[in-house]
Amino acid sequence: MTALVTGTTRGIGRALALHLASGGTDVVALGRDAAALAALASEGGPRIMTAAADVTDGAAVRRAVEAAGDLDLVVANAGVLLGAGALWEADVDAWWRGFEVNVLGAVHTLRAVLPRMIERGSGRVVVMASGIGTKPSPWDTSYGASKAAGLQLCSSVQQELEGSGVLLFPISPGMVRTDMTRFPEELTRHVPELADLPDDAFTPVELVLGLVDRIAAGGLDPLAGRFLHARDDLDRLLAEVDARDGLRARTLRVAPAYDGDPRA
Repeated sequence: MTALVTGTTRGIGRALALHLASGGTDVVALGRDAAALAALASEGGPRIMTAAADVTDGAAVRRAVEAAGDLDLVVANAGVLLGAGALWEADVDAWWRGFEVNVLGAVHTLRAVLPRMIERGSGRVVVMASGIGTKPSPWDTSYGASKAAGLQLCSSVQQELEGSGVLLFPISPGMVRTDMTRFPEELTRHVPELADLPDDAFTPVELVLGLVDRIAAGGLDPLAGRFLHARDDLDRLLAEVDARDGLRARTLRVAPAYDGDPRA
């Protein structure tokens, strides 16, 4: 199996690249920091190949994908939290940069990998989403808006992929302890509890790795297009899939607007 993972110089992406390689997968690891990529390759061994690319640079992503050859699994993981604070006070350039990395980065990744997968009639793509995209995100509007856009993007693209043999999985890792969850002062001054969260507030990264493993192995194919969380009871969700109503089973789970919301 060959996988491509974006955003691999830190956090979940780095852990995922190392995990996949340790399990025998050939990994193409994308990131912006050449020194960090070199350290990743040194730690991960010969199964990790690296490519320096900014996911907001479509041409660079496309070149990396073309060099990678046939891909069985793609994880669009690259993401940032920028432009925090009240919208009218936030640095608008940082706000937009965050939105671009989180949304345009996923778009460039999908555009680069999907044509070859469709031609082959197979492939699985994971997009790192967030539950923040399903509810208001005050003081963090760039990240929240970008993750909402990502969910809508995945829901739409999965319908475009119907019948192609290519499956798309938007997943939420939960709040994993990484550099990103060392929240900036622009956010913690409004939400001070974020500055000192207990360990049990964080999702163990192993749950995220296990979720991607099950997707890669094909065990969650009936749930393609459905928003999955690393803490979900995946066996229960699979058991709920009704073969007579498969399309409904693969739609996103949107939070109800109010108790008894008939659209939930």
